[in-house]
Amino acid sequence: MNLLSLNVHAWMEDHQDQKLEHLADTIAAKDYDLIALQEVNQTIAAPIADGEVRADNYGLILLGLLEQRGVAGYSYHWSTSHIGYDVYDEGIALLSRYPVLEAEGFYTSKSQDIHTIDSRKIIRLKVEVDGQAVEVYSCHMNLPTSQTENQVDNLKRLVSHTDFAGVKIFMGDFNTDAISNPQAYQTILDQGLLDTYQLAETKDSGVTVCKSIDGWKGQSQDKRLDYVFVNQEVPVQTSRVIFNGQNQEVVSDHFGLEVALSL
Repeated sequence: MNLLSLNVHAWMEDHQDQKLEHLADTIAAKDYDLIALQEVNQTIAAPIADGEVRADNYGLILLGLLEQRGVAGYSYHWSTSHIGYDVYDEGIALLSRYPVLEAEGFYTSKSQDIHTIDSRKIIRLKVEVDGQAVEVYSCHMNLPTSQTENQVDNLKRLVSHTDFAGVKIFMGDFNTDAISNPQAYQTILDQGLLDTYQLAETKDSGVTVCKSIDGWKGQSQDKRLDYVFVNQEVPVQTSRVIFNGQNQEVVSDHFGLEVALSL
């Protein structure tokens, strides 16, 4: 399985159209099986395209760019978590090439108020991979320093949301830096999760943010905030940072994470 996770910082980037085109080019070339995206924004004022998805939904635009490049076969799943900067529905998304057996959005946060940034929703898919069911999650978690949400409670809601006994893959921005805050990182692992970065036969630095960004103001040091966790040990061939200026051009305030694993 070839996986990509990326916090896209949608519609907030300089040269946004150019970066979106480059993301589409890279996905077309890489042919990922599952893509987890965070901060997938749409403007509140845009017309509805389908269900809760509006016409300028970042993921919907990306899907159209992929189709222009002859890339078909991805199903798109999106849901909003909260209102961002007073103008955006800020959401979470998954794109899957695998047949989807189940799809849902659910909150891991105690808060479900769209007017507070601490309201965090997850997208869960159950997909079929070579006849085997697998659950995959796109996650954008609160910081462990949140004043209104408890990290452990949020994580427990995430990992115990279903009683599925097979492989679960949790991809996304966990807002926890394994480098500067190993205790908070260990709290994630203590929920019965394994970091594919640690399991990988081949890996790089794992750094996905190297500047001060929203939520991490004044912290310009290298940070490892984005992860692919699993609930049981699986063979992991590679874990590589992408869109970091060395492995592909930068497209967001986060770098992406691509992981190749087997079931």
